[in-house]
Amino acid sequence: MAAKKTTIAWHRAAPAPLVLLSGGEDVLIRNARTRIMQTVTRKHPDVEPVRLSASSYEAGALVNAAAPSLFSAHGLILVDDLAAMSDDFLKDALAYVEDPNPDMVVVLEHRGGQRGAKLLKAIAAAGAPTVDVGVLKSEADRAAYAKDAFARAERTLTPEGLAALMNALGSDLSELDAGVRQLLTDTTGTVDAAVVDAYYGGRIEATGFKVADAATAGRTGEALSLLRHALATGADPVPVVAAVAMKLRNLAKIEGLSGSSGSLASELGMAPWQVDRARRESRAWNSVALGRAILAAAQADEAVKGGGRDPVYAVEHLVATVCRLSRVR
Repeated sequence: MAAKKTTIAWHRAAPAPLVLLSGGEDVLIRNARTRIMQTVTRKHPDVEPVRLSASSYEAGALVNAAAPSLFSAHGLILVDDLAAMSDDFLKDALAYVEDPNPDMVVVLEHRGGQRGAKLLKAIAAAGAPTVDVGVLKSEADRAAYAKDAFARAERTLTPEGLAALMNALGSDLSELDAGVRQLLTDTTGTVDAAVVDAYYGGRIEATGFKVADAATAGRTGEALSLLRHALATGADPVPVVAAVAMKLRNLAKIEGLSGSSGSLASELGMAPWQVDRARRESRAWNSVALGRAILAAAQADEAVKGGGRDPVYAVEHLVATVCRLSRVR
């Protein structure tokens, strides 16, 4: 009977005679690979990783690399590009899976696709662990990644701190990962919005969301001041309008709904912290004013993407309109 496939999260990746990294998220692949490498080298400092490419593989290379050397019985082999593996690699790998060297750690990276399906089945049947390094497509997934990183480090990231971090870096997992690492290294104690802003508040992306926050809260002076500073320092009107529009859509999604943040987040495609925040901020709005603001955002979006003569005027007009409508009761 074939062994049941064992799938684990990237942060639980550990050395084994065979380890499969399955998925195409570069950050998770790198983190899982690094975690395994560091564990091996701590135990066997003399080990030098051998790197092989499954796509440009030469017959016999895997067997040769996995053979014990005169200097050490232990070893680490990193094989990438399994999604484009050669026939020679497939043949050698299938044979190796049948009788792996228990003193070797062989890490295989497969980023998706049907190529090598027979090998993947053989690896699963052998009981080798599969590390999930799939792409984090949604903002909610990336927010969970950041939150989990702080939890594993036994550090507190407040909901407002998470929101600020996602506003600044959340669109790109590589940047988010680097930001999380910097905050964990350079700070102590609780990380809140003020701490995040001290590091990343000056980013154009963050400024766009700050404009949206101030506008939907009806803080006209602050919103226009932030907008003019952003435009003066090189921000494009398009992402600023997008940030305001997204903020308004989140308010509209949550209107009239009840239930826990977790259940609503799953239903609406939002992160739980976004649900909580939208609930608080929706109290300043009524449905008519919110509908008008969303229409204004759609018009501004068309204008800044070539449908209007003056993109700067269009985004300023949108921000002023949203500020005014947020005070309508």
